[in-house]
Amino acid sequence: MVEAGVRGRFTVMVALAGADRRSLDTAAAIGTELAGQGLRPLLVRAGDAHTLAGVAGVVLVGAWGRPWARLAASRFLHRHATVLRVRPLWMVDAAPAGDGHPHPVPAPDLELPVRLHTAGTHGGREWAAGLAAAAVSR
Repeated sequence: MVEAGVRGRFTVMVALAGADRRSLDTAAAIGTELAGQGLRPLLVRAGDAHTLAGVAGVVLVGAWGRPWARLAASRFLHRHATVLRVRPLWMVDAAPAGDGHPHPVPAPDLELPVRLHTAGTHGGREWAAGLAAAAVSR
């Protein structure tokens, strides 16, 4: 487990792979829920996340139907592939239900501990409590 956070609180990065309204709203709701579960959310643009030092887990949020979101997510996954091998990663689709686009492809040897597709949930509150528990149990 990665020791991160302030006064025993674990930091979970919420990396935004797109700037569309649904992705922003979803990331904000996830951050709020994580904070309510006793975690310390760190909201950043995926392209601005130069290091994952001090981060216990990552939530990657984007509308995967948008090409720029898929590109930003793919770059993030490849840039941090080594660290993500030992950190929990959740990928959240902020697009409306039924859009049918796949998640960006991680590095070939990167095994994702958990991968959630939450198209249509618009906010992610349904799973954020479980995500919080999983982040601190690693």
